[in-house]
Amino acid sequence: MTDTAASTSTGGLKAKGAKVGKRVPRAGRPPKPLITRKAAAETALRLIDRYGLDPLSLQAVGREMGVSAPSLYHHFKDKEELLTQVARAMMEEINREQESWSDDWETRTIELSLATRHVALRHPNAAPLLLRFFPRKLMLPAYERSLVGCPYPPPAQMILTEAIEKFTYGTSLFAAAAEAHHTPQMPQVDKEHFPLLSRALAEAPASEEALHLEALKVILAGLRVRYGG
Repeated sequence: MTDTAASTSTGGLKAKGAKVGKRVPRAGRPPKPLITRKAAAETALRLIDRYGLDPLSLQAVGREMGVSAPSLYHHFKDKEELLTQVARAMMEEINREQESWSDDWETRTIELSLATRHVALRHPNAAPLLLRFFPRKLMLPAYERSLVGCPYPPPAQMILTEAIEKFTYGTSLFAAAAEAHHTPQMPQVDKEHFPLLSRALAEAPASEEALHLEALKVILAGLRVRYGG
């Protein structure tokens, strides 16, 4: 065969076999990675919702995702780091609780407080992570946004931020703990032994959420009196 014929023959083979020269993906290799930090955190949160915090392990998360536990160690050095990511995922869920937030500072404060409570009660087994791994550094943009339109002077702003934040997380985690352990937040009260408490409970708002909301409004009213907002 001449050089010209060989060239023609080779060209013909290339023309007939359009796939010649293309890289073929290896069998079993997914087009997208199976593991991301976000996907692992979401999987861990589902497992915590189902079984609680204690049984959670990277091995369990790996099995749920269909990957080996060593693969997860490329993304998380240990369980603590994974739980930190779960706490962040819950904070992001709070931000997604509403499509939009009020422009009015006080209304927005109430909306965020109730959103936090809703997420804590949606994930009662995981709610303690919000306190244990509270991502204060990641919260800086949220703190900045929370002060937009704030009617109070700068010397009062961190005071009111602390008061509202601690109230919100305290009551939300208390409610979540009761939910996780299937116990009432307030036990039955004997009228004979606790007449004042019994009457207060009888005349309190009908639901725990209504009580949370009314208590927050009391705090906000106190801030107005104290700082003239």
